[in-house]
Amino acid sequence: MNSSKVFFSVIIPCFNVEDTINTTINSVLNQDFIQYEIIAVNDGSNDKTSEILNSHNKDNLVKVINQKNKGLGAARNAGIKHATGEYICLLDADDIWTSNKLSKIYSFIKKNSSKIISNDEIILEEKYLFYLRNKPPKNLSNLLLIGNSLSPSAMTINKNIFKELGYFKEDKNYLGVEDWDFWIRLLQYDKKISHVNLPLGIYRRDIQNMSKSSRFNKRILKLYKIKSKYFQSIGIISKSEMASGETFLNIINYLNYPNKKNMYYLLINLRRGGYKFLISISFIKIIYRIIFRKFEGMMLTLFKYRRLRCIAKELL
Repeated sequence: MNSSKVFFSVIIPCFNVEDTINTTINSVLNQDFIQYEIIAVNDGSNDKTSEILNSHNKDNLVKVINQKNKGLGAARNAGIKHATGEYICLLDADDIWTSNKLSKIYSFIKKNSSKIISNDEIILEEKYLFYLRNKPPKNLSNLLLIGNSLSPSAMTINKNIFKELGYFKEDKNYLGVEDWDFWIRLLQYDKKISHVNLPLGIYRRDIQNMSKSSRFNKRILKLYKIKSKYFQSIGIISKSEMASGETFLNIINYLNYPNKKNMYYLLINLRRGGYKFLISISFIKIIYRIIFRKFEGMMLTLFKYRRLRCIAKELL
């Protein structure tokens, strides 16, 4: 804790992150804003993560919570429940913040009285940089049909939101998609997500992470089927949109993992819809949104590349 008055509680779930956790924690300790606390939740790590966290704990810089391995959702929830700050900042143990992250978010909150805020990030994949626009979707339908478009490490949430809507799912069937489930709940209950149009962190794809797992993609499809079926039943999305979204996710799953099994599932999905979803208005809208988001990111990367390189070089 860097001040007697805590405004932000930074929650870092940790599982076998000995290679990255020091850099992540140091990016918080280097903030130019002091009213924060760091809560690191050691979720049953069996490498040197615990040793590294304890070294920070000895200096009273990091609160450490140790628990048996329960998964990402449970680790985040444990940290949130121990938080004393007014706002919760989520931070994954392999991501990094710029030194002005908290001060920029604080100024934005004071000016706009926002309860939930996202900010832009820089994607780092080996030597490749890309501007990631974490702009919130306009509505629940958009978030549901194009998949998770918000990064946890770029999210700041008033603690009372969790008391009102509940916490992250702890069921391991939601492992890796518990954040998407929570964003869906936010929009389902008409919670506005504001946006800071600045890259205030680095989302690292240059190391192995959960989003590269084929099981992760299966959990995405499973969650989508559960949520889309419910929202179709209450009229939020149409049957056509529901089918288009599933087709889209199956295509993405195959592109990520082009094997016979995923091709089989994709073909079953296409046959069930008679291929008509590929030319439906709802499917075309989904593709348009994805293309536009990619194009916007490419343009921002091009125009801001020198600045992005400077940020990455400074932090790494």
